[in-house]
Amino acid sequence: MASHSSQTAQKDNHPSIINFLIEDKKEAPINLQASFELLNKYRNQVKRFRNDEPCNPSPLKEKPNTIRSGSQGSNSNHRLLSAESIMRIARNRILQPKSQKPVEYLSPENEMYLNLALCLLTAAEKFSLQQYDQAEELLIRVLSASRAGHPVERLVTCFGEDLRMKIYLQKGKTVREQETFCMDVEKAVMNLKVPIRMCEQRLAISQVTHFTGIQMILDSVSSAERIHFVDVGIKLGSYWIILMHALANRENVPLKLLKITAICTSKDMMEETGELLSSFAETMNLPFEFKRVYSEMNEIKKDMFDLEADEVLVVYLQFCLISLSASPPKLEALIREIKNLNPNMMVVSEIEANVNGSTFIDRFHEALFLCSAVFDSLEACLERDNEYRKSAEEVYYQEIIRKVVETEGNESFKQFLKIDFWRDYFARFGIVEMELSKSSIVQASLLLKESDCWSGCTLSMNRKCMLIGWNGMAIRSVSAWKFRHD
Repeated sequence: MASHSSQTAQKDNHPSIINFLIEDKKEAPINLQASFELLNKYRNQVKRFRNDEPCNPSPLKEKPNTIRSGSQGSNSNHRLLSAESIMRIARNRILQPKSQKPVEYLSPENEMYLNLALCLLTAAEKFSLQQYDQAEELLIRVLSASRAGHPVERLVTCFGEDLRMKIYLQKGKTVREQETFCMDVEKAVMNLKVPIRMCEQRLAISQVTHFTGIQMILDSVSSAERIHFVDVGIKLGSYWIILMHALANRENVPLKLLKITAICTSKDMMEETGELLSSFAETMNLPFEFKRVYSEMNEIKKDMFDLEADEVLVVYLQFCLISLSASPPKLEALIREIKNLNPNMMVVSEIEANVNGSTFIDRFHEALFLCSAVFDSLEACLERDNEYRKSAEEVYYQEIIRKVVETEGNESFKQFLKIDFWRDYFARFGIVEMELSKSSIVQASLLLKESDCWSGCTLSMNRKCMLIGWNGMAIRSVSAWKFRHD
C-alpha cells in the first residue's frame, strides 16, 4: 500500500489567543449587519449596468449548524455525520482493516455514505497500484451518487469524475472532447460573478477572511489622508465596499483621496466592479479613484502604477500565491515587484492546505480532507438546491480537485501550501510578518455570531497569522506583512 502522510487530515493544533483578546477588548465593534446590508444594496446597483444579469440576492439566512437527515420529506431523526467525519472513518478502516476497533453503530444513511467513501478511497488505492479495471469498477458505484445530496455524495462524485478521467488516460481509452476540456477558472469565475458573490456573502469562512483583512488595513491607515490600495489577483472586489463605508464615516482624520488599483488580465473583468465601487463612493460622498492595470500578476512593473509620495500604499493578495506557486520564477517576479512598490503593508489571504505529498495517494487524501471540510461548510450555510452553491462546487472546487487528481506521480505539485511555507519563503525577500491587530481578531470572532449556521467556523492563530477553518480543520489563512529594506 502506498505511504500516507502523517499530516493528512490533521486539524490545526496551534494555541489560540482569540478568546483572551475578546475578553481584553473594550472598544465597540463595527456594525457588521450594516455591512451586510450595504453589500446587498450596492450589488443591486449592478442592474443599472448589466440588466441581463439577475441581481436579487437572498438575505443572510440563519439555520442550525446540522446536516439535514435524508432527502426532503424524510422523517428520520438520527444525526448525520459530516463529510469529514465519514472520510476519517473510511480512511481508518482502509489503513487498519484488521486492528480497527468496531466503530459505533451507524445509521443506515451514514452507513450508505461511508460505503461511498470507502469505494472512492479504495478506487484511489487501486489506481495507485495500477489496477485500473478494479478502480474503474468501484467508480461505477461512486458515480451513481447524487451531485445534489449529502456532502459526501457531492464530494465523491467530484473526485470520482476526475479519477475516472485519469484512468481513461492511463488505459488509452478514447475520451470525448468535452470531457477533457481544460477550464479557464478565472474566466469562469467572472462569468459566474453574481452566483459567487451571493455564495460568499453567506459563507462564514469567506466573510471572516474579508473582514479580518479589511480590519487590518483600516487599523494601518487610521491616520492617513491619502490611501492607495493595490488589489493583486482581484476577482470580484465587492468586499472593498465595507472598507469604503468605514473610511467615509471616519471622524478624526478626513479622507482626501481613496485610490484602488486592480490588477487584472481583461478589460471586461473589472468594468462592473469599478462601476459598483464608484457608485457607492458617490453615494457616500467619498473622494475616490478606481484604476485598472491590465497585466499578468508576474509581469507587473512599478511604472504601471500611479504612485504618489504622500499616499499610504497597501497591497492586498488574495489567492495569488497558489496560482503562481507551481512556477517559482513567476512567483519570485511578483514578490520582487511588490517589494519594489515599497508598500506600507501587504495583506495576504490564502488557502491553508498541504496538498503536496510525494505520492498520488498522499495528495489524494490531503485534498479529500480539505474539500470535505469545505463541503461541510457549504452544507451548513447554503441549501442543497442552491444554484450558487452548485456553481461554486462544479466550477471552482471541481477545478481544484482536478489539479490534484490529474497531477502525475513524478511531478512536483506545489500549488497548495501552508502559512509555515510562505513565512519561510517571504523571509528570503526581507518580508517580515506583522501582528494582527486586536480589533481584527475580535471582529472576526464577533462576526461568527451573526448567524447560527456559522457556528462551525473555527479561528486559531499560527504565530501572528489567523487560520480560519471548519470544525477545527484550517481552510484559509490571513496574515499581514511589512517590507524590510536593508
